[in-house]
Amino acid sequence: MNNNDFSEVLRDFINTLNLSLTCRLDYLSEKEDLVLYPLPGGKILKEYMDGKQDISLVFEVAIKTLDHQRTSSILWTINHALANFELELPSKNNSYQFRGLEVSQPFLNDRDDQGFYIYMLDVTAEIEVNGGN
Repeated sequence: MNNNDFSEVLRDFINTLNLSLTCRLDYLSEKEDLVLYPLPGGKILKEYMDGKQDISLVFEVAIKTLDHQRTSSILWTINHALANFELELPSKNNSYQFRGLEVSQPFLNDRDDQGFYIYMLDVTAEIEVNGGN
């Protein structure tokens, strides 16, 4: 099952929020960064007779900056935008139907030896996909 389309749609949505960092699909680099990546734990929620499946996918948004306030502000902006009940994240290539998101509150993960604050925000998406794709 290829869920790259949803990852790209989610990243592109985050990049519409006029944040001071651009979100990438990757893991954190050595410098200031804002990234989105999948986590283990996605699962099939329901299977239909026609082969379609409702699945959950787990992602993490991670940010790394030297400015604690900026880091927190960016993640809370993302949190509020993703928690919007009216949010729609349609597929670009019809590979899924968006069902909804659950969003955690931002949390401090680490402060590294160079003084960077690393915050995380977990996102669980529910989408419907065609089975076998």
